Amino acid sequence: MKGTIVMSKNTQVETGVAVLEHGFALLEPRAWATKKKEGEEAAKADAPKFSAGVDFDKKTQADQIKKLLAAQEAAVEVLREKGEWDDDLPGKFPLYDADTKKVQASATDKRKVILSEKKPQLAGRYVLSTKSKEDKRPDVRYLALKRGANGAMIPVAMPMPLLEPGMTDEQVNEVKAIWNKHVYPGQNVNLGVTFRAWTMPDSQGVQARLDSVTIVGGGKRLDTVPFESHFGEEKLDEMMEWLNANTNFQLPTVEDGGADATVDVQTGEVSGPDDTAAPVEFGVQLGEPSKKTRRRKAEPKQGDEFSDGFGDDMPL
Repeated sequence: MKGTIVMSKNTQVETGVAVLEHGFALLEPRAWATKKKEGEEAAKADAPKFSAGVDFDKKTQADQIKKLLAAQEAAVEVLREKGEWDDDLPGKFPLYDADTKKVQASATDKRKVILSEKKPQLAGRYVLSTKSKEDKRPDVRYLALKRGANGAMIPVAMPMPLLEPGMTDEQVNEVKAIWNKHVYPGQNVNLGVTFRAWTMPDSQGVQARLDSVTIVGGGKRLDTVPFESHFGEEKLDEMMEWLNANTNFQLPTVEDGGADATVDVQTGEVSGPDDTAAPVEFGVQLGEPSKKTRRRKAEPKQGDEFSDGFGDDMPL
């Protein structure tokens, strides 16, 4: 019967490790712009949804792609066996080859172009688009080392972004900061999805419902430009020469903070990467200072005033 959505036991799979794309909505559901529709159909299409897109390398992740294609086809087969899938009618699918998929060139240019030509970073890759309804929040967790378990990994739930009564702006910002640290374009993730076939009077296809997300970690961020892209060793030398020639400012010395130590230019305090204990559970230590935090004062040279060289009204 046209106008149905079905699924089978063969269509619930995990994707394997893949790269998270731009445009995901995992912290909060998001409504996307759609073609003009009317009435109940428009309300359904424009409803906020959770979503995540991932991509796979066709050469190194061929087995993962094969498994997902099989699950997608299994969803179609359920309707085909019922005589509700029309093989002569084009279908819409959430898993596709970026080197053959045709998309609109831009919002103002309606020409059809190959997706990998529009987005060169997707050349040689398959893409999977997933989504779930606003009231079906996917379970999002990240992998962490279990203390005292010799490297054993455990999935830790991301903090809920819901604005609960009594939640301060500072707590809201802490939650958002945690999500930004773990969930970003380029991150390595593993999705739990369910493929479901659907039919309408004039169209048919498959959707991939997003059930759960494991943040594997170690991904290279795609939403920022690496520091080294602008400031290589030569540029750092140029800035040091300028500093020596134009000011009497002395850079603070990091003695034992390590390569990842940070220096507060206002106070001269140096903190190493191991100075702060990670929270055991979200909601337990959020906003609480770590008992292991230690600070070391960077001493300016005698006769020199410690200053960052900027006025107090310098915007951050």
